[in-house]
Amino acid sequence: MYIHRKAYKKLLQWKNSSETSKAILIKGARRVGKSYLAEVFAKNEYKTYILIDFASPLKGTRMIFEQYGNRDNLSEFFNQLSVLYGVPLSERNSVIIFDEIQKYPKARELIKYLVADGRYDFIETGSLISINKNVKDIVIPSEEEELFLHPLDFEEFLSALNDNVTIPFLQNSYLEKRPLGNLLKPMMDKLRTYMLVGGMPQAVVEYAKTGNIDRVESVKRGIVKLYREDIAKYADNYVAEAKAIFDSIPSQLAHHDKKIKYSSLGEGDRFSSYKDAIRWIDDSMVGTLCSGTDEPELFGEFTIQPSKLKCYMGDTGLLLTMAAGSNYLGSDIYKAFMRGSLSVNQGMMTENLVAQAITSRNYPLRFYEKIVEQNMDKKKYEVDFLIIAGEKIIPLEVKSGSVKNHSSLDYYCSKYYKQVGRGVILTKGDLRITEKYDFIPLPMAWCLLDQ
Repeated sequence: MYIHRKAYKKLLQWKNSSETSKAILIKGARRVGKSYLAEVFAKNEYKTYILIDFASPLKGTRMIFEQYGNRDNLSEFFNQLSVLYGVPLSERNSVIIFDEIQKYPKARELIKYLVADGRYDFIETGSLISINKNVKDIVIPSEEEELFLHPLDFEEFLSALNDNVTIPFLQNSYLEKRPLGNLLKPMMDKLRTYMLVGGMPQAVVEYAKTGNIDRVESVKRGIVKLYREDIAKYADNYVAEAKAIFDSIPSQLAHHDKKIKYSSLGEGDRFSSYKDAIRWIDDSMVGTLCSGTDEPELFGEFTIQPSKLKCYMGDTGLLLTMAAGSNYLGSDIYKAFMRGSLSVNQGMMTENLVAQAITSRNYPLRFYEKIVEQNMDKKKYEVDFLIIAGEKIIPLEVKSGSVKNHSSLDYYCSKYYKQVGRGVILTKGDLRITEKYDFIPLPMAWCLLDQ
């Protein structure tokens, strides 16, 4: 089964960017389809390709790198690989894939000389869950471009199910600011299915082939188990802290403000006790950090509050699996979700969905929080996400239930009116445009981010 990925177009742009040799590193969490994308691209766009899987390389591969992997012996290096893998190499029309590059850092260090040699292109794939750990003693090649691969977004998910009509319809409706009317419910049902299955390719393929949710859940539980095992292997001296953060993501997001509460994680109740583990979770792309600010700016890195963080799951389908537990059929959250109640757990699922959509477009995740004294009392205002669009900062609220109350958005737009584009409220209701805000149905979230 072929899964179309939007990143394919970015690889084409990379390949056609010049006539000289080049290298690109496809980064991403485990099981997001990095190896699949690299090989499909190589098959379609080059005359020949060699795939070297450093997780289980052919016997003799590492010996070739050890003996001939230097700038003085590259001709013999290519000859040896060609013979070992049984693939003829064509100058300027062949690509060599270094799959699971984090397993053999020497190959990554060699990229500098391979690109300078100019005969072939090179695609590397690597899981960030261990790639950062394995580059401490090598020189990172400046010739290497990077491409971040995320779980399938809503459009890619529908395409895998042979639905190529829904997204163009949503895009046209969004551009024309046309309500969905009677089609709102079918659109929400499609979105609920996407949230249920998630965007991990293995889970999507299983759902497309069988439609069996139990088998899909088995796949997702296997991926969650793999992530926990990777924490034990690669999280250095903060395994316990990283595991505590990972396992607490559903419960943290279930709280009203959804920020990481360090005191609930066990020993050590301060940000300093968990900062390395938090950074590891973010680097691995298993989770995605959302940083708080109380003074938004276009160059807001200067006002971020490092200890005020939310941690979303990289994939909403995996979040549901973690939240429901092993007995997912008996879980209240799972039952509510199957009934179509997107408001379960104070919008945990819908907010994670929007965070995933923002991340898939490579926007940084930011939220606004301000405590203000009013009439001898303290009032907290919080906006779920801030997105920079041109010279404006768009405040974005996610509402899985009622949209009647949006006092935080009112406060934000009033205080920062010079910086604010139109406020946006993502809702399970239909599209409507008011004097102050755009109310956008959740299935159109990606249309908003692509404008």
